[in-house]
Amino acid sequence: MTAADEALAERIADSGSRRVAFLGLAKNVGKTTALVSVLSRLHGKGFRVGATSAGRDGEEFDAITGDRKPRFRLWPGQLVASAESSFARDDDSFELVRVLPFGTRFGPIQIRRVSSSCEIEVMGPTTSSQLSGAAFALEQIGSRLVLIDGAFGRRAFASARVCDGIVLSVGLAAGTSVESALSAARSAIALLDLKEPLPGARTRRFEGAVTDRDVAANPPAAGETLFAEDFASIFLSPEVRRGLERSGVALAVSRPARLIAVTANPTAPGRDPAPAHEFFDALAGALPGVALFDLKAGLHRVP
Repeated sequence: MTAADEALAERIADSGSRRVAFLGLAKNVGKTTALVSVLSRLHGKGFRVGATSAGRDGEEFDAITGDRKPRFRLWPGQLVASAESSFARDDDSFELVRVLPFGTRFGPIQIRRVSSSCEIEVMGPTTSSQLSGAAFALEQIGSRLVLIDGAFGRRAFASARVCDGIVLSVGLAAGTSVESALSAARSAIALLDLKEPLPGARTRRFEGAVTDRDVAANPPAAGETLFAEDFASIFLSPEVRRGLERSGVALAVSRPARLIAVTANPTAPGRDPAPAHEFFDALAGALPGVALFDLKAGLHRVP
């Protein structure tokens, strides 16, 4: 553990958020590693934490390196919501607290309290409404904070309907080069930074998703604002978003996201890593004003 681990856990604990989504920009960017680090640090502070995942997030072993993917390290007193089968190998480490009224192909979602330190693969609910229900149940049972693991491609779990804070994990694996990874990070942050429409703006409201097809079928006029519920409802490609910006078309949301921090990982499977300090500095330059942490290198910057 490093000072960066401590600083990230403190930032999350002090944020006032009740539910924090750990959102990975791609596979192998370090989001589960970051979440597990926070679980460890908050346990040391006596902070009551619950955890779950947006479905089964990835394979057990990395398809390129063959290495085992990170598992949740849980500590005594913490709560976890996961499918029944995820507890089969280490059932003695948990106390069954509640069975939720929905399940997955891996069995019903159960909430269990950790009796002794252990590692498991968490397989949580697969829909945003079920994730919200699981988080609510974890809170009812005593969690001051609920941490949720998931990927940017399934971003509905991080919507304002479910979570009130986000930690975004960015790594070299998010692109084919450092610059493309930085571009992906800038694009993601632009979505997370969307605000409510300006007073008097001419808006076009979308009740569901906003897609490239919607824009192509009914092109907006200059000065128009496309208005969605939150960032998780916007599925526009970077090219279309740049085109809208050039045309004077804005994007807005009724429920803005709250970005707590970004974590940096200068590695990618099957490729040479970037120097940690160089990747961190490049990301800091690309994302001004954002709290940034590299937990492995022990680097952090909080504006």
